[in-house]
Amino acid sequence: MEPELICLAHPRRGHFELGTGYHGDLWLDLDALFLRPAVLRTHVQRLADLLAEHGIDAVCGPMTGGAFVALAMADLLGTAFLPAYSRPGQGGGPVGYRLPGSMRDMIGGWRVAIVDDAVNAATAVQACFRQLRDHGAVPVAVASLLALGPADDIVAATMEVPFYTVATMRSQAWPTADCPFCACGTPLAPA
Repeated sequence: MEPELICLAHPRRGHFELGTGYHGDLWLDLDALFLRPAVLRTHVQRLADLLAEHGIDAVCGPMTGGAFVALAMADLLGTAFLPAYSRPGQGGGPVGYRLPGSMRDMIGGWRVAIVDDAVNAATAVQACFRQLRDHGAVPVAVASLLALGPADDIVAATMEVPFYTVATMRSQAWPTADCPFCACGTPLAPA
């Protein structure tokens, strides 16, 4: 099942702007993951089964592909769904995410799982984590269909919650200023 999931994302190697303030050596067509939702059903169910052990009240996902996975997972678990909307990063930094104002006051004490389609530099799940904590929720786990590069280590070091994934791929990502491809003059590949 894992190779099937990876193939759905059409991986390409090169020098890519990841849109998060990071450059990386792997590009995935994450939109292609959602072309046939039925194909993802068993993968989403597998992650939902793992998250069920945490007694969660809600599933939070960034309003990109991660929101589709998070919504499906919330449906399977019978929990609330918390969308996190992107907002530009400050000072050229990574893109941030923000919970809707109507939901921020309701989630105090809620146990929340953060779900994304893929975790690479973990900027999206970290931003969701901060938003949840800032509004009194208790993030208890992170889950994604795909984990890239050191995603496991980043989640463990920065959020200290369990991280569940269906498939992993070798990859590296760097803050734009530290990108070795840029230092060598390698042009960005088209996404």
